[in-house]
This record gives sequence, structure tokens and C-alpha cells, in this order.
Amino acid sequence: MRERTPVGSRKWKEITDFDLKVLSTVIIVLSLITISLFLYAFYLKMQKSQVDVVIREVNPNTQPPVETTINTATQTLVIVESATEVATDITEPTITVSTDVSSMTNITGQASTVQLGQPIVVVTPEPTESAASANEATQSTQVDENKYLKDLTKFDYDLLVSRMAENLPEGTFYLYTVDGETALKIAKKTQNYVIDRGSGGKYYVVTTKNVMPDLKSSNAFYTIKTNVITDSKEAFKSVVNLRTVGISAFSVTTKGGYSICMGIFTSENEARDFYYGQDWTELSKYATVKGAAVSRVGG
Repeated sequence: MRERTPVGSRKWKEITDFDLKVLSTVIIVLSLITISLFLYAFYLKMQKSQVDVVIREVNPNTQPPVETTINTATQTLVIVESATEVATDITEPTITVSTDVSSMTNITGQASTVQLGQPIVVVTPEPTESAASANEATQSTQVDENKYLKDLTKFDYDLLVSRMAENLPEGTFYLYTVDGETALKIAKKTQNYVIDRGSGGKYYVVTTKNVMPDLKSSNAFYTIKTNVITDSKEAFKSVVNLRTVGISAFSVTTKGGYSICMGIFTSENEARDFYYGQDWTELSKYATVKGAAVSRVGG
């Protein structure tokens, strides 16, 4: 009787062609499945990394741009958008104002004179001669506050004299004859002022700008004027020393240098009375007073 050999114990050389075909088929099928899975995974990865990005041009006249960062599977994208466009996707219509008077018979309810989607056009007419003159007059009255008198609330003549200008530029002057409180208001409006005592409790204030146009002013006054001094330091020293002896002194710039002026007077007689009341020999010890004489300043 012939003995059977179990299938599992057959030797390799006993494997048939059928067995090889089955094994090959299994290997091929597994390979195809593996390749398919790999391709499908790659496809999903590519789909995930594809992001539609629209980079909008930023108008420099709009608000600062907004940056949005998007992280994908393969890269980091930065989207720059205008802040105005991010806030709203609806473009509001703008209006073009026509400058043609004949086409603007009645702007209210007339759609024919309004165009949507166009920028607003503002037409500024050229100022007329009278308007230009008024503008210049307004600018001439604009003054800077005197920071040295900002906290002063009560009129103090000696303090105003100590803080008035040492030098005034040659040009137009404005003379105000006012009371003490008004004099303080004028002095607070400009640093280029000089002040002196007048008669009857009044004060004379001279400025280089019409800082109080609502008050009546004069463009000329009298003073005691010296010869021209070329040395600015000598002029400054003379002004300071004359003030220490009670004289309201200042200098006026001229083409050749500086002229020392002593006192402010509204009439020639007032100026002469002051001139003859001074000891010029004594004053010459403190300041340069050579050629001192009654002079008219301004127009």
C-alpha cells in the first residue's frame, strides 16, 4: 500500500505551475493596491495644499494694509489686503460734481448730474482780489503769545519794562495809548513790544504788529535817538544800563547798525521836555548816548 504525503510537507521542487500562478497573482494584486493607496494619498495631499490666493493691490491712499497668514500642508501664505476692502466687499458709489453750470439747473433729484463710481471732484475757485486782501489782513493780525508774560494776571509796569524787547526791527510800528490793563493785554500778544509811561495815567505801548486791530493806533511816535552803533553788544549794554536808571530804552535796527532810543512820546513837546531834563554827561557813563536828539520814528 502506498503512503500519502501531507500537502504542507511537500518539498519546493514539488510546487506546481498552478501554485506559482496563484502566488504571482497575489503579489501583483497587493502591489497594485499599495500603489493605488500611495497615489490616492498623494492626491489628497495635493488637493489640501491647493489654496486660491488673491493678492489685491493696496492703494497708498487707503488705510494701512492687513496681512493674513494661512498655513497649508506644504507652505505658509501671506495675503495682503487693503483695510477698506477687508471691512466691506460693497463699493459705495461716489459722486462727481459737474462744474458745468448749464447742466446743474437743479441738483436736487437730478440724477443726470450725478455719476456713480467716480471720484469726487472738488473745484476751489481762485480767490478774488478783495478776498486775498482780507486773507493777508487776517494773517498780519496773527500773533504769538508772549510766553514770558503768560502767567502775569495783574499789570506791573516795572516787570513789563524788564521783559520788553531790547531791539525792534526797522519797519512799521504801532503805537497804542492805553490804560494799564490794556497795556498788559497788548504785551501778552507779542514779544516785540516796548512800553513807557504817558500822561494822565496812560501808557504808551509800541509793537511791530497790529496786535489789537480793534484799538486806534498810530504808526509814528517821538523818541530820543542816538547815532548809529555798529557793535550789537555795545547797543545791548547801553539799553540795559539805561533801563537800570529808570529810562525806557530800546534799540532800532538800521542799515548801518543800531540806534538807541530813549522813551516813547506822542508829541514833540513831550520828547523835548524829557531831553532837556536829562544829565547827558552822567548818562554817558552808563551808555553810548552820542548824538542824542529828539527824533520822529515811523510814518
